[in-house]
Amino acid sequence: MKQIIWILSLSFLCLLSMFPPAYGQYKYSEAAEEQRHFTIVMSQNTYPYQFVDDDGLPRGVLIDIWREWANKTNSQVTFKPIRWEETLDYVSQHENIIHAGLAITDSRLENFSFSETISNLSSYLFIHESVDIRQQVSDLVPFRIGIVSGSAHQDNLLAIEPKLTFKAYPTRNDLLDAAANGEVYVFAGIEGYQRNLTREQKITHDFNNASRLPIKQIALAAAVAKGNNELVKFINDGFSLIDPVIVKQIERRWLGYNNAEKAVLIAMQSGVEPYADIGADGLPHGLLVDLWQLWSEKTGIKIDFVSGDMNSSVDLIKRGLADVHIGYPESNELRTGLKQAWHITSAKSRYFSLPDKLNTLNPNANLRIGVFPTSPYINEVKSYFPNAQVKFFEDIELMTLAVQKGQLDGFVASSAMTSHHLLTHKLWAEFTQYSDVEFNTMMYSLTRLDDSGLSTRIREGFNLITAEEQFAIERKWLINPEDRYFDSSNYAIKLTSQEQAYLSTIGAIKMGYVKDWPPMEYQGANGEFLGINADIKTKISEQLGLTIVPVAYGDFRDVLADLISGEIQMVASVAYTPKRATQLSFSEPYWPSPWGIVTSLTQPPIFDIGQITGQRLAVIEGYHLVDKIRQRYPNVQIVQVDNIQAGMQAVVDGKADMFVEKVSALATLLNTGTYPSLKLSLISDLAEQHSQLALFPDLKNLMPLIDRVIGSIDENEQHKINQKWNSLTVKTDTTVYQRWIKIMMFSLVLLTVIVLTVVFANRRLNFEIKRRELAEEKLKHMANHDNVTQLPNRMLFNDRLSQSVLTHQRQGNRFAVLFMDLDGFKTVNDVHGHHVGDKLLKMVSEVLSDCVRESDTVARFGGDEFVVILNNIQSKEAAKQVADNILNRLNLINHVDDYRIAISASIGIAIFPDEASCASEILNLADKLMYQAKKFGGHQCKLS
Repeated sequence: MKQIIWILSLSFLCLLSMFPPAYGQYKYSEAAEEQRHFTIVMSQNTYPYQFVDDDGLPRGVLIDIWREWANKTNSQVTFKPIRWEETLDYVSQHENIIHAGLAITDSRLENFSFSETISNLSSYLFIHESVDIRQQVSDLVPFRIGIVSGSAHQDNLLAIEPKLTFKAYPTRNDLLDAAANGEVYVFAGIEGYQRNLTREQKITHDFNNASRLPIKQIALAAAVAKGNNELVKFINDGFSLIDPVIVKQIERRWLGYNNAEKAVLIAMQSGVEPYADIGADGLPHGLLVDLWQLWSEKTGIKIDFVSGDMNSSVDLIKRGLADVHIGYPESNELRTGLKQAWHITSAKSRYFSLPDKLNTLNPNANLRIGVFPTSPYINEVKSYFPNAQVKFFEDIELMTLAVQKGQLDGFVASSAMTSHHLLTHKLWAEFTQYSDVEFNTMMYSLTRLDDSGLSTRIREGFNLITAEEQFAIERKWLINPEDRYFDSSNYAIKLTSQEQAYLSTIGAIKMGYVKDWPPMEYQGANGEFLGINADIKTKISEQLGLTIVPVAYGDFRDVLADLISGEIQMVASVAYTPKRATQLSFSEPYWPSPWGIVTSLTQPPIFDIGQITGQRLAVIEGYHLVDKIRQRYPNVQIVQVDNIQAGMQAVVDGKADMFVEKVSALATLLNTGTYPSLKLSLISDLAEQHSQLALFPDLKNLMPLIDRVIGSIDENEQHKINQKWNSLTVKTDTTVYQRWIKIMMFSLVLLTVIVLTVVFANRRLNFEIKRRELAEEKLKHMANHDNVTQLPNRMLFNDRLSQSVLTHQRQGNRFAVLFMDLDGFKTVNDVHGHHVGDKLLKMVSEVLSDCVRESDTVARFGGDEFVVILNNIQSKEAAKQVADNILNRLNLINHVDDYRIAISASIGIAIFPDEASCASEILNLADKLMYQAKKFGGHQCKLS
């Protein structure tokens, strides 16, 4: 009986063990053998949150978080990657299957139960650059929006604008392929980047991150079949055990930044222009800054900068106070211990010294050479200069000073950085660089070793930047082409599918040219198109795949008439005028084309058109110069001629006193020896002329592409083209040469006495010419500068103001005008006399010059009024900061000689183009604001 009871009890316990409580099904196990197993369904290609890598393994933010969850709950998980839409059906049809993470929507709540939030992401509408109106989601109603089938984007967008329509694609890859191929002009997607580099670059170019529209901040949660609340509780309890710091580390590993912050902090060293520095406006600028700002634009990730010196900027990364270094020089021998995330550029360093020392430079001599202690090329310097004594200096200023004092023979430093320092400190003429040896320094963006996600994000972001974009930034900051790292000649501009499609619709383009205008353009012996413009035509044709057919003309007037009528579609070397702009489309300037004047040898030198009042000036008919001269110099008599030969002959025949034409064309013609009685002078007030291409208006959409081709021509290529067409080839005939030698030998004795006389007279004449030239230069300087402060006067200021308006209009940038009147100057003049007042004006001019950049203008407007032009400012606050700095500096002036004085200023600040559209408007507004500042007591600045 006892055995029967014992057997029944045992059977009952067995039955109980077969039916545990529901929660107990998911209760955490104490022993490894009781591990629970879960299948987690995931998307195949929602990068970087859940995807399958190239080896077929599940990866991403959510996958790593789930692995941490499995570790905390002592569970075993298996990831099942399938197409996105299939993941939803699979979870809803299986009771104990978990979805890795998806957005919660009203329609999904009907089929799923959700956990607490696992991670977050942002969703956006990416809009093609050809879509003009894109300020808000409702503007996109005319477009079908590309989405991944089954994604939450449709519900989220319809909640914003019910009239939207959609085109669904099975997978994210299908959607992105459609965007790259031009099938959709708007598509919905998440933040992050794609993994197909070729497709990614195409999409980034066509769908700029800067123009995307936010849809929604999306909370991602695990999902299970509807009603499985016990599993949801088990999931939530597991996630509650994960330290939030771990989640942040996972997000940073994949996204490159903390999801909550969504910004990358960049450490930079200041004082290393043109690579990186803090400007007068308090904002970072330089080549490296522009590259990182373009990276931000491409990736959609916000950035900010924190500055320090070379050592402290690296320390910011190591201490976790910044995320990445903007660009630091490293080599195999000299390392910081940080990770080289990206080779951002290379700097070329050369040996600098005084000119007399470079002339006798011997690398094997016992030289004293200065270098930076952080320079990665120190061993290379010691190898090239084996007997040199290497000394370390912290900055270029100390090294240049040491060379001037004779403490160093020279120093090795970045050529671009040193050139900038020498120019800004007016030392350029005192130093020369030794170009026979060059030390290349690779500069890296550095991250912490454990920041692999950020390193990956940095690499992928910079891979989105094209060589064309990199070269444009480098060309902006590095004046000397020899200092540049990117080579424009080795790449073709990248064209989008839409641009390629447009170019394929353009047939043969007729390009008119003047057949006898060397070196710019002319017809060869076999009827071929030759000259500088011919090379420009070839470059455009090759880069854009266009067929351009040259058409020769006898004179420029007919060329221009046929271009306006549409008989031809392209002409080079056309000057821009407002009238022509209504009839034609113009390119950016592509070639310097200053004007010159040809006169007889007996005429005195001509420096500007104003000198020839009352005289006859020959100009080719059809040139815009005719109207310009008539307006500005009404007393000059215009003689119109058909072509350059007719103009030269008019001067020879006495039908004109002089002839104006492009310097290159005049020089080429004079070099032939056909006109020995004529000479050439450069015209200063017309020297800034540049050649531009003009198109018939039907091809105006082609001009942006032509501008990109023109922009790829750097100074090196310009120099090669110029040398090619401006070199003079002298052909000789042996018989003629020998005959002339005999004549010259016979005549030599007879001419000796005459030659000696001419030499003596010529030396005297050269001396007189030099005296006259110096006097003319002095007069010209006096005409344009204030005689007390040597600052530009009102006339030169007005010219620079006009140039600033034109330049900033073209570039779309801002500049500021600061109009200031000195407070207390009249008292100084009245009490202490004009000699003290003049000294005070000089001191004020020095303060103003110190407070602005070399590219800005400080002028004395008259009396105690000064005006400043601040070019390329970021904001009104930046101009105010400069004005405040000026006021603080003026406040420090309290003595002139032994006289105690008090001086300040009232300053009016106006911004172009925000507050004025032309030179007179911005000057008048700044003047008006200055008087308002003075009205309120002075020693302040006033903005509108």
